[in-house]
Amino acid sequence: MRMPLLDFLANGDLKFVMILYTFLIIAIVYFFKKLRQKEVQGQYNLKIKKLINWSLLIAVFSLLLGLLHSFYFVSQAEGIANHLLFGGLANMLITPTLGVAIGMIIKLLSTPIPVKK
Repeated sequence: MRMPLLDFLANGDLKFVMILYTFLIIAIVYFFKKLRQKEVQGQYNLKIKKLINWSLLIAVFSLLLGLLHSFYFVSQAEGIANHLLFGGLANMLITPTLGVAIGMIIKLLSTPIPVKK
């Protein structure tokens, strides 16, 4: 059984998901600016590479925060139910996976474009 794509794209920690989608939108804007101004594409590539680093950093931070929340709520529920444990861990992994996927997409946008003279 697979997770539906819309559940994957919309679930996860909302604040991190919104930040990651914002990074993706900014990277797309920089990519189109880079297409229009090929002479200064190095500046835009540098900005896009910073967005890659930030998206991966956000992914790691959301992983750690998700682990913290999952184990906290398991400790609060006096007994461990498998569906609570595995459901929490599954939801915890959505945001970091999305962050890495968005980082890979942004990496594709940072490839240099040949300048014809």
